[in-house]
Amino acid sequence: MSFDVSAKLAQKFFPFLLLINSSLYADEVMIITADRIKSSTDKSTSDVKIITADDIKKSEGRSLVEILSKESDLSVTTSGPSGSSASLFLRGTDSSHTLVVIDGIIMNDPSNPNRQFDIGKLSLNNIDKIEVLKGSQGLAYGSNAIGGVIVITTKKARSKKLSGESYVDYGTFNTVNVGSNIQKKFDKLNLSFGADYMNTSGFSVADERLNPNAEKDRAQRATLDLRAGYDLSEFYSMDLNLRYVHSKADLDKGGGAGADDPNDKQQEEELYSKIQFTKYWPSGNAETKFLYNRSTHFRETDVIPDSKHPESSISLNKGELNTLAVNHTYFINEQLTQNLNIDWLHEKDQTRHFNQNFSGFLYHQLELPSTIYNFGFRIDHNRIFKDHATYRVAAGKKIDVGLVKLSYSTGFRAPSINQLFDPLYGNVNLRPESSQSTELSFEKRIYENLKTTSTLFYTKIKNRFSFTPNTFVNINSGKAEIIGFEENAHYNWTPQFNQTLSFTLLKTHDLNLGQKLARRPDINARNVFSYLFQDKNYFDYELSYVGKRLDVDNVGNNVNMDSYFLSSLNYRYVLNDHQDFYLKIKNLFDTNYEEIYGFGTGGRALTLGAHYNF
Repeated sequence: MSFDVSAKLAQKFFPFLLLINSSLYADEVMIITADRIKSSTDKSTSDVKIITADDIKKSEGRSLVEILSKESDLSVTTSGPSGSSASLFLRGTDSSHTLVVIDGIIMNDPSNPNRQFDIGKLSLNNIDKIEVLKGSQGLAYGSNAIGGVIVITTKKARSKKLSGESYVDYGTFNTVNVGSNIQKKFDKLNLSFGADYMNTSGFSVADERLNPNAEKDRAQRATLDLRAGYDLSEFYSMDLNLRYVHSKADLDKGGGAGADDPNDKQQEEELYSKIQFTKYWPSGNAETKFLYNRSTHFRETDVIPDSKHPESSISLNKGELNTLAVNHTYFINEQLTQNLNIDWLHEKDQTRHFNQNFSGFLYHQLELPSTIYNFGFRIDHNRIFKDHATYRVAAGKKIDVGLVKLSYSTGFRAPSINQLFDPLYGNVNLRPESSQSTELSFEKRIYENLKTTSTLFYTKIKNRFSFTPNTFVNINSGKAEIIGFEENAHYNWTPQFNQTLSFTLLKTHDLNLGQKLARRPDINARNVFSYLFQDKNYFDYELSYVGKRLDVDNVGNNVNMDSYFLSSLNYRYVLNDHQDFYLKIKNLFDTNYEEIYGFGTGGRALTLGAHYNF
């Protein structure tokens, strides 16, 4: 779809958008950094969902999966109990089309066949803010950002007084979560440290209804996180980030009948690091950042033979990603800001094959009294596919009743090392997947207690990675089209009682196969009621609906998945300014459902916990 056609589509639906209630998630204006130029929610042309540390605390969420599952425009699928692998489908795009970044460090694994990040392994301990940047972000982030970017920021000390928090909870399947984080600011030094541990006896990854007497699949995860900042002088500072994750999980052969296996196991280790020097120019109108990021990924999968499964193997996957970058932000005047970024990225895996990419982009933000413009251009020079151009243009118009945003952007996903160099299925002639996205949103306040947002979006993806039917060699042959509409509404019925209603309508089309894209529900809805009683008792009741969708069974046949409703209840009792206790009930009515064909979901789950902050 061309930009002109997309604009006509937006114009057609625009009067309809004005009549529909949808919501901003917070009344206050918040600073965002995800689109690489620091801005605020009332001045950004990007569609950004912000999840704060307070939001995480109120929901007592312990994992990224848990907190993102509450969003109607994010479809999250898990293949087992807490700590198991999980995939994110943002705005109907593939799970490999979402980039995850923590403190500027790319988390995506170069040894993964699709170079995607497993969000099931990410704890929320010591996290200050999550910015979900929706829609194609190829300009600012390069590869793997066709669907969007999850930008996560860890906590930073705000005073010289020692502060922090600790929590412990226990729940169904003998699931234990325990964690703590502390922050302290010295004269020139800022320190933040977090540690957490999760362990569960779990349930069978392969659905127990299809596998009688299936054994439980355990999972555990430990995370260490360090952030340090030092002011070298008035105009120079240095930042260091370290993050270590170790996880283990029992595996089954997949989903469906006969897939249960008591012996297969997997363990993973990830180490992420960043060092950054920042120069603040004496004029006060510019800052320059020099940074080096490094991440290493190790994954061992053990297939142990038994009477039903005679095969045996041990596979080792190792990935390494190194990035050097220079980022310069120039505040030309009160209206115009310019961001210039140059970076070099080198990735390799256990086969010693590698790829490297050199890129540069120039991005602008122009702010006029009632209009905001963003525009920029990026060029990537890759060792394999040479040059690829990306750009974005966007505008936001302030009107009496709110803010209208319209944007057009392109994106791409580079082929992974596995897709390029696998000895049986690799193809060094692969070109990157490419996308074109258009979105229109309207934010407004209908009444004093009602804030609204509506978004219409369209994405077309070309050169999708596929394979030849007989040899299974990777090729570029796929095309896909995604049309979606998001509704969000937040209403304060009283100072103590409020409601958040959101839903996403999605139509996806695999243009080659003539069918829907797998695991994307046609409708995803959330309705949350929140009630505060006597300033100490917090109640949240969530009713969610996941619509029908297409999936694939173990032998590659299409399967139509049923829709389902789920209810969850959260209760939090605040004892004082430092202590609170909580109860969470997931799947309140013990509904039988499947997120992925043939994989278990565990049924009703209860969690009791305590939280302390200082």
